[in-house]
Amino acid sequence: MNENQAANPTGSKTLKQIRYVVYRYKHHSPHSGYSRLAQYGVNINNADVIPIDRPMPKWLIRDRIYWFLAKGTPGYTREAMAAELTVARRMLREKDAIFHYLYGETTYHYTGALNERRGNRIVATFHLPPVGMQKSWLIKRPLQQLSAVVCVGTSQQEYLGKIVGPERVFFAPLGLDTEYYTPPASFTGRDPDLCLMVGENYRDFPTLRGVIELVAYMRPQTRFVAVLPEHCYDLLGEHPNLTMLSQIPEEELLALYRRASLMVLPLKDATANNAVLEAMGCGVPLVVSDVGSMRDYVNDACAALIPATQSRAMAERVVDLLGAPDELAQMSKAAVAQAARFAWPLVVQQMNAIYDAAA
Repeated sequence: MNENQAANPTGSKTLKQIRYVVYRYKHHSPHSGYSRLAQYGVNINNADVIPIDRPMPKWLIRDRIYWFLAKGTPGYTREAMAAELTVARRMLREKDAIFHYLYGETTYHYTGALNERRGNRIVATFHLPPVGMQKSWLIKRPLQQLSAVVCVGTSQQEYLGKIVGPERVFFAPLGLDTEYYTPPASFTGRDPDLCLMVGENYRDFPTLRGVIELVAYMRPQTRFVAVLPEHCYDLLGEHPNLTMLSQIPEEELLALYRRASLMVLPLKDATANNAVLEAMGCGVPLVVSDVGSMRDYVNDACAALIPATQSRAMAERVVDLLGAPDELAQMSKAAVAQAARFAWPLVVQQMNAIYDAAA
């Protein structure tokens, strides 16, 4: 990717009409998730939202036809199909607009055939690491029809650049609501023995299990809280030092972020990660796997980056940090400063520069 493919944070020159094509995942809390780009973008730009929330009726598209049309893109739903039909109608009616699919893997497929008609442009953001994209996109033609492909992690660039050309691949990070995810008044008010793990996607549960067992042996007073779906409970198993929670209110999760001394997050792979940004916003130092695009979001001042699958190395770093409250306090300040770089208004400005480049 050339230098001009990194989004310019100063914003847009001559912004077109923006149409955000938005799906909101149910597991995302109200202040979290990539759909927040549209919420901030509507306020900053001359923009509106095309929601992905109503399925294509079966009387209009029978199941056999739907299965045929969705072939090659696992996760492409009737809701996405209905939204694409809405986009197509608007592209044939409007002129000089940007249509931005916020989840390109699962919600975009056919409207690329209309790209550049009447001066309209289609942009899509992709979130999966390369291995995941290879499974979710079995056909390449829709990707090649896009005016711009947005990555949320630099580890995606090479894979997507080979498909669409590096000149059409841009990086703009996931954002954070820095007004909601804020730290407590003082680090000294945190629980000195509490470690937190949040989420499911690409989490390395065997490594986390090893970390919990090793830390419990080396520092028995340490407690772990894992916030994850119930179907993941068996992947960790029961342990006297572990509490597992599921579907907790957003306010309870925020309180955990503000009370924990460490976020411990073994990962198999990574692009953007909501839990990492939320933890940093709340001033939680991290012990995290050094995989994928993680270094796009954290630095050595706020996080201990550990090679993948290294349970013992991760456990030893957890024990060392819990025994060094002054170092943790400094890492906490660095985490808040790092999180500020990803405030949603700044990300919207970076995205506006991509829209300019695509226009």
